[in-house]
Amino acid sequence: MTQLTSLLLIKAVLLSGLALWLAVIVLNNAVAFRNGVFSIGLLMGMQLFDQEPAIRTPLLSRRVKNALWHRAVFSFVLVIEVAAMLLLAWAAVMFIGTLFGVSGGAAAIVWANLALAAFIALGLIMLLYGAWFAYYIRQETMQITHFILIGLGVGGTLLVNMPAQ
Repeated sequence: MTQLTSLLLIKAVLLSGLALWLAVIVLNNAVAFRNGVFSIGLLMGMQLFDQEPAIRTPLLSRRVKNALWHRAVFSFVLVIEVAAMLLLAWAAVMFIGTLFGVSGGAAAIVWANLALAAFIALGLIMLLYGAWFAYYIRQETMQITHFILIGLGVGGTLLVNMPAQ
């Protein structure tokens, strides 16, 4: 195995793994759609602020208790997850094709960059949305998770653009 082949393999494995992980997330969110909407409702309704010790803050004026909004937001996130998953899967296929000499490495990199941009956007959407509802006050681990997803996307982008010499 050459250095080029091993690097292509690492890129294909990373993209495949992220695509499969997102596929499981999408499946879970589709199967348990109501639970996801309920969780979004807790966040948008800022209900964790009411738990003891209750937190009183002017930010509570941002509460959204309308279930239609909860459903719309969860559906939007699900659509972004599906798009990112499909792009990651296609980018992985392109890198596997490059490994076997069926597709070009430049095209694989372009698709991977697009896929990872969607993955990073997904993390940023969840991060910004959560910040609007001040989720970092009672759900700080969720914010950390979103930062890690963004970092994983950035790290993956650096990897797929790394030339083999």
